[in-house]
Amino acid sequence: MLTFGGENYDWMSDFLFSVNVVLPLFLLIATGYGLKQLRFVSESFLTEANRFVFKFPLPLMLFQNIRNTFDGSLIDMFDTRLILSAFVGIIIVIAILLIVVPLFGKRRATTGSLIQGIYRSNFIIYGLPLATSMYGDKAIIPITMLLGMVIPVYNIAAVVILTVFSEKKPVSSIPFLLIIKNIFQNPLILACVAGFVAGTINLRFPAFVESPMNEIAKIATPLALMVMGGLFRFKGLMNNFMTVFVATLAKLVIIPLAAMIVFVWMGFRDIELAALLCLYATPTAVASFIMAENMGCDGEISAHIVVLTTALSAITIFLFIFALKLMEYI
Repeated sequence: MLTFGGENYDWMSDFLFSVNVVLPLFLLIATGYGLKQLRFVSESFLTEANRFVFKFPLPLMLFQNIRNTFDGSLIDMFDTRLILSAFVGIIIVIAILLIVVPLFGKRRATTGSLIQGIYRSNFIIYGLPLATSMYGDKAIIPITMLLGMVIPVYNIAAVVILTVFSEKKPVSSIPFLLIIKNIFQNPLILACVAGFVAGTINLRFPAFVESPMNEIAKIATPLALMVMGGLFRFKGLMNNFMTVFVATLAKLVIIPLAAMIVFVWMGFRDIELAALLCLYATPTAVASFIMAENMGCDGEISAHIVVLTTALSAITIFLFIFALKLMEYI
């Protein structure tokens, strides 16, 4: 227990919390890898399971999360400055990546996966528990507001980027209407829209419907992680180690550090700054691997980025929390 600014703060608890959030996810990835190596599952099964997760459990999970957390009454507490700052920050990050990453990408498909892997955070899984561990239930409102903005922005940007950089079609032959079509046909985006509508009108289902919906939604993340582990290739990681390492460094250190400097300069403190930290410092979302695999980009690179950012995020998140608390910004 250390004392700063007259307050006691248990740094080990935060470190253990980060580890306890990250380690189960990492073990699920390892389980999938082990099952494939032991030949309990086949390559074709993993491919079909990956497509299944993308089209059903993952969209259902998004729908349930948004429907259950987004309440029309949140409009009265809408923090325009927080939402707009986070939104502009994400757009700036994506714009910079669109300029820089293609200069170094070996293949168009790899470029698309790298851009998505660097900007897209696992905010759904990490955001709320991480913020509430620091500020309790007071963190629910800002995190929920950010969640409502982040999910559609992440997914729409991903559809556009992965469509443009997909190897299924030459970039010169991709019409604007195809991008629009992919956006409106993307299961994750449709789930977001449906979740917002359902939450706004306070839609509720009978218990016999709600229960299986919740159970199916619960399998989305563990199944996605195990599928990703089963499709993971260590040889591919070694061949692309520097690329994946630089992407991980950008995701976990460079971007969140730059974001915290800017947001502190803008005057964000306490709960709001913690919410923004959860948005920018969390590891790459599992959905990035699923979407890359299903949209003709480099799923292998996406999987490597998810694994490495997930493994290292316990350390980097702890260091960010430690530093911000030490300087009395949170």
